[in-house]
Order: sequence, then C-alpha cells, then structure tokens
Amino acid sequence: MKRRGRSSRHPSHELVAVVTGAAGGLGSALCAALRDDGYRVIGADLAGADRELDVRDPDACRVLATEVRPDLWVNNAGILAAGSALTQLDAEIRRCVEVNLLGVIHGSRAATDVMVERGSGHILNIASLASWVAVPGETVYAATKHAVRAFSVGLAAELRGTGVRVKILCPDGIWTPMLHDRLSDPAAAMSFTGTRLLSADEVAAAAMDLLGSRKVLASVPPNRGLQTRLLGIAPGFSLKAGPLFEQVGKRNQRKLRKRPPPT
Repeated sequence: MKRRGRSSRHPSHELVAVVTGAAGGLGSALCAALRDDGYRVIGADLAGADRELDVRDPDACRVLATEVRPDLWVNNAGILAAGSALTQLDAEIRRCVEVNLLGVIHGSRAATDVMVERGSGHILNIASLASWVAVPGETVYAATKHAVRAFSVGLAAELRGTGVRVKILCPDGIWTPMLHDRLSDPAAAMSFTGTRLLSADEVAAAAMDLLGSRKVLASVPPNRGLQTRLLGIAPGFSLKAGPLFEQVGKRNQRKLRKRPPPT
C-alpha cells in the first residue's frame, strides 16, 4: 500500500526529513508520523531534539540543509506571543516575528538551495487558522501566520517547474504545552474558540495527508478553515463578532483548566 506522505518520484531512495521545533508538541508528533512513514527524520530545536538549531540563524539552517540534503523540510518551530500589540515588549514582538516568520523563510531558503539543485523536494510550512482572520490579543502572532501563508504561496509560484513543492497546513488550536500554558491568559482567548482543541497526532496525520495530495493548502479541521476564510473576506463582520468569539474562548479556557495537561 502506498504510504500517504511519501514521494513517488524516488521510491527506492531513503527519504530524509528535517522538522524544526521538534522537541515537543506538534513537532514531536510530526517526527513520529514521518518515521512511521519510512523517513529518516532529523528533529531540530534549541534543545531536546536530534540537532540543535536556532531557526533565527539563516547560516545554521543552510549548514543543516547542506549536510543532510533533505527531501522534506518542515518549518514547524513557532511561539505564541499573546497580549496587546500596543503593550507587548519590543523583545517579545521581535522574537515572535523572528521565530514564526523569519524562521520559515530561512528554513525554506536553505532547503530549496538543496532541492532545486536535485530537482525534487517538499517544504511544509505550519501556519494557522489565525492566518486568515483578525485575532485580538494575538495580533502579532496572527500577523506572522498571515505572512507565512503569503510567503508560502509566493514561494510555491516561484518554484514552479523546479520539482520542489510547497505545502501549507493551517491548524486550529492544538492541545499542546504551548496552549496549556495560556489557559489563564485572557489575551490568548481567541486560541480557544473552537468546539474542541485538536490533538498533535491528529494534526500530524493531516500533514501526512497533505504531503501525499496535490493540494497546496489544507485547514484542520476543514469546517473551521471554511469559517475563518469567510470571516477573513468580511473584516467588518469579523471585527463586530470579535467580542463574542472572545467570550467563547474565555469560557473554554475555564473548562480546560480542569483537564489534565498534555504529555
């Protein structure tokens, strides 16, 4: 049976994948799913992974890509910077932009240096449903995810004809330590507006399906993806509905405080 995520272009070749932000949460689940699918996976993170990597360092990304020559590079590293854009610390905003956006750009550029030369490869960029809508309390975070989506679509167009494909995954909130740590933070309420939080394994499975498909972009779950896209094209309505969504998120935060933390 054909494995979901594997490329059919080199069936006899051991495929190599790099996953950034691999030390826990979704990154760990992505590494496990890719290994189950037959990839040799190099998990990269600041600590706690196969390789130490700061995605804010473009030269470090190039060194890793040149060394392992990946068939797949997953830009998963990200942080949630919650709080008003008017009062967040300059250093917090800078770090959010550098990790969430520049990290994706650096990783993608490093990977394409290798992949274009070879004539094949995949880049998977983890965005968010926040890449479609206004997210008060997470304005800077959402801005980075809007930019990740725009960069990824533009890069896909620039790589047309090279054999290198770009995929974008936009998940809803995921029950990982990153969100668990925000259960008492009202500024992060918009991350909890869904009827449920996704599991990391569920999102990793969606990533594998996306890699094995002809799609460029997928939302998880699809119905929430449609909802956020519609809100994105009606910003006036989105702004008016914001307080209602915020109250839903705060209510869900209170409920989730009784839930055991994610492992």
